[in-house]
Amino acid sequence: MSLTQACGLSRRNAIKEVDMDGKGVSEEGRRGRGSSAAFPRDDVGHGGRRGAGSSAGKAGLMLILCVALIGVMGVSVTLPILPKLGDVFHLDAAGIALLITCFTLPSAFMTPVAGVLADRFGRKAVLLPGLALFACGGAGCALSGSFGSLLAWRAVQGLGAAPLGILYGTLVGDLYEEAERPRIMGMVGATISLGTALYPALGGILGEMDWTWPFWVSLCALPVGLLALRVPLERPHAGMDWKRYGRESRAIILHPAAVGLFGLTFLCFCILYGPTITYFPLLADELFQASPSQIGGVFTVASIGTASIAMNLAWLGKKYPHRRLLLAAVGLYLAAQSLMLALPDRVGLLWWLALPIFLGGAAQGLSFPLLNARMTTLAPTRNRAIVMAMNGTVLRLSQSVSPLVFGIGWSVVGWRGPYAMGVGVALLIWVLVLYVYPKENRIGA
Repeated sequence: MSLTQACGLSRRNAIKEVDMDGKGVSEEGRRGRGSSAAFPRDDVGHGGRRGAGSSAGKAGLMLILCVALIGVMGVSVTLPILPKLGDVFHLDAAGIALLITCFTLPSAFMTPVAGVLADRFGRKAVLLPGLALFACGGAGCALSGSFGSLLAWRAVQGLGAAPLGILYGTLVGDLYEEAERPRIMGMVGATISLGTALYPALGGILGEMDWTWPFWVSLCALPVGLLALRVPLERPHAGMDWKRYGRESRAIILHPAAVGLFGLTFLCFCILYGPTITYFPLLADELFQASPSQIGGVFTVASIGTASIAMNLAWLGKKYPHRRLLLAAVGLYLAAQSLMLALPDRVGLLWWLALPIFLGGAAQGLSFPLLNARMTTLAPTRNRAIVMAMNGTVLRLSQSVSPLVFGIGWSVVGWRGPYAMGVGVALLIWVLVLYVYPKENRIGA
């Protein structure tokens, strides 16, 4: 049964039937009278889609990129100070991992709620409070005098981050035609890479002066809220048929294509947030006595790998099938985790470890935009936010559990444990890619 049939949508609002490499034609297109859009124009929402070339389109693109930047700030800017926070509050590795889990877990539970609210009440009704909560939570962390207070404010900040992680992808689907989305998602991926490059460096420099200073960077969310007030976005859907909405959304989310994409998202972020984001700073501190600025510098180098891939993703997507690109990402994941097992006790300089971190960043630059762009094609406008929210929930759950799960490897085996587990997760990604992406069709072929 096709995804359109599973949703029970009318032909007028039919989802474009595509294979897993994004190739296909709409129902109207098969009859020779449709356009290349993923959905008919009357399903786009109020005012239709806007191209990047118009004034409103440029403002919309800037908003998408700014929301994406704020969305990755909460963890990235604090990475270099994790060992310092451990010293300040006398924490072991498990306690340090809580600083990430208390941010991502509330976000995971709030994300589907944010998706439903964004579909029902409009994008701004969810985006603006999210930005405000994110800024307030960061300020609260900076003013915290105890570890318990710090964790509580991290949870508040995580609640604010919940809609941010889904809305930039949702807005790409709202504002751009399907043919444009890989290019825009490539720009988003490059922007995220820029953020994940600059935030650790910035957090490391600020953290050497005082551990509270990186948290004040969260106030940058407030001007993004002012920008959002100026950009016309999807408006509330008055008189929504909640039973139909729930039936259609459930059918989309439970479709095998969506479940497979959720699984890939979960595993890719396990590798990112387990051995890389959580335990690399601890390894750098334990084996190399690295300062926060040095740790941030390594993450900055690594993010160049993500950015270099993301900026060329549109070209790569036209030249190679998505299946082949994702298998290449698996190879990069395996190489990165294997080198992290072999290099640390064989090299005398921390900067040698920038190579495996760089390769892991390149793998993320391939996998995340491809999976996210594919997810935007699974639903019409009125269901898109909840579908992206479920993907965001899976992502946040991965971010929440991976520090704790990979911490078992650290506790039992030592610093090699998380990276041995990372090799196993990379192999699982390989198996799932072969299952979810069975064809070798090239986009546009």
